[in-house]
This record gives sequence, C-alpha cells and structure tokens, in this order.
Amino acid sequence: MKPVLVWDLPIRIFHWLLSLCCLAAIALALGAPEHSRAFDFHMLLGLMLLPLIIFRLLWGLIGTRYSRFQSFLYRPRAAVDYLIGVMTNNSKRYLGHNPAASFAIFAMLVLIPGSVISGLLMPGSEIFEELHEMVSFGLLAVIGAHLLGVLSHIVVHKENVVLSMLTGRKMGLDSESIPSAHSLVALVLLVLMGGWSTAIVKNYDFSTKKLEVPVSGTLIQLGKSEKQGDQQEHDDD
Repeated sequence: MKPVLVWDLPIRIFHWLLSLCCLAAIALALGAPEHSRAFDFHMLLGLMLLPLIIFRLLWGLIGTRYSRFQSFLYRPRAAVDYLIGVMTNNSKRYLGHNPAASFAIFAMLVLIPGSVISGLLMPGSEIFEELHEMVSFGLLAVIGAHLLGVLSHIVVHKENVVLSMLTGRKMGLDSESIPSAHSLVALVLLVLMGGWSTAIVKNYDFSTKKLEVPVSGTLIQLGKSEKQGDQQEHDDD
C-alpha cells in the first residue's frame, strides 16, 4: 500500500468550486436582506452552479475510474450496511466513493439544479417560492449528512479524506491508481467557469434584477426590481 492517484484534477476542482459556491449561496440566503446587493449574489451563485453540474454529469460518463457513476452505483442495502458498519466501527473501506456518499452525491446532483431552477421561476409565484424553500432545505440536510459522513470516515478509517480531495491521493495498490490527473481538462473547466461567472455578473442589472443570459441572450428576471421592492415595502406599511 502506498499513496496512489484516485481523484483526477477536474473532479477535485469541481468538488471545491461546488462547495464554495453552495456555502456562499447558503450564507447569503440566510444572512443577507432580500432586496440587498448581497442577496443578488445569492441568485447569481446559483446560476454559476449550473455549468458545474453539467460538467459533473458528463464527467460521470466519460471521466476517470472513480469519477464515473458506474463505479459508485450501489443498492440502498449497501448504504444501510455501510452505515451500520460505521456505527459498529466495522465498516468496509472504499477507495472511491462509499455507498452512503454515493447516495448523497446523486441527491445533490438532483437537488442543486432543482433549487436553481425553482429559484429562477420563483418571482411572482408562491408555488415555486415554496418549492424553492423545500428543495433548498432538503439540500441543506444532504450537505449536513455528507459532512457527518466525512467526519465519521476520518474517525473510523483514520484517513483524511479532505486532504485526499486536495492531493488526489489515497493509500492503495499500484493497480488501483488512475493513469492521469487530466490537467488539460481541469484547465478548460477553470477557463469556462471563469468566463461564465464573469459574464453572469457583467450581464446582470442590479437595479432591475434582470440578467441577459450569456451566449443565448435570453433576458430573465431574477427578482423584484428596486422599484418593485420599494412599492412592496410601502404596501406592507
């Protein structure tokens, strides 16, 4: 057993960008006033997440060994057995994603787009506002469970999985290593995400809350404009 490459560079960049965007969006949603500029960035961060999700879906089909969905497709019973093993300090070690983590990953790949899309459809719709809230709290629960899973893995297996998602390496056999970190794909991902995020902020009008979607040129309303917000506050008074 020696340190072998398990996580390619694109998956590591995806993981940390997704984590930062989600945590920032959650913090702004909970802490920023609804009609503030800070809350606008909560909405923009949601849109920045969509290309990351698209990349993960593609990389789950054509990526490296442990990034592909087929490497962590488990039955629910496998997740239950794994969790029982964790609680009894007798769980099996997985070099890639364990069964419990795999269900969290698939849940996030559904809940994140669900939260973003319901948020886009929310202005003027109580139904989508309630749906956005339900999906977002569901996402918070999954993220919390995932973080507990990471902590339990560190305690049970004495393996720093946070560090391994930085270095890409875990203890294993030579035959279990992936052949390449795919640095070029990682560079393309960073360039695309940087360009998309810059265009999102540049094309957004903070006064009208309207965004001209990059590439397509479609104009969408992300929230109530300053005039609409002032009018609502006046009506409430």
